[in-house]
Amino acid sequence: MKKIILFFIALFLLVLTFGTLYFTGAIYDAGRNMVIRPYFFQPNFLSEYRPGTPKTQADIGDSKFMDLLVKKYINEYFYASPDPENIAKRLRNNSIIAKLSSQKVFNEWEKTEGEIIKDLAEKKALRIARVLDEIYKPSNSDYWVINYELKTWTKPNDFSIVPETERGTLYMKILYEPGMRDDVNLELIHEYLENGNDPAAVFKFRVIELLKG
Repeated sequence: MKKIILFFIALFLLVLTFGTLYFTGAIYDAGRNMVIRPYFFQPNFLSEYRPGTPKTQADIGDSKFMDLLVKKYINEYFYASPDPENIAKRLRNNSIIAKLSSQKVFNEWEKTEGEIIKDLAEKKALRIARVLDEIYKPSNSDYWVINYELKTWTKPNDFSIVPETERGTLYMKILYEPGMRDDVNLELIHEYLENGNDPAAVFKFRVIELLKG
């Protein structure tokens, strides 16, 4: 009798074990069958900052497109990299800051901000620039108003240090027309872009006068 009882207990435990394994396996399979629905946020008009097909100038709009070019210009005007070779390239007459500026504006930049950037590069400092608020042109004025902010890390490889922050205003007289430049052969533009050059230079945008507030 005792052996029969032990047999049924062993059988019950065996059934319980298989039942537990089956139940655990069912849970595991359910976990593997979950559905993932990806969502992509597109935080920027520029193609390198978002997935999918890049937006055209028409999609962005002429006003917004000029804002992007102004922001590009402000970045080139102020940013500093801890690399002396970087500023050496930007001081050349074929640099992007030179292409987007009149000769007068570029010469003034070279003597002012260019020297500051050169000094920051030699000290291995890093400076970034961004535009604050909206870019606007007051009525009866020829100048666009751009408020900007600079953050400078003076000590290399130590981002625990709070950067120096500086804010200011630029007044820029800008020549801008929608579309790419038509004074250059389209094949030359394609070749320029294929060689990895800055695309900002192929648009009808130029800063012909710049004043600091």
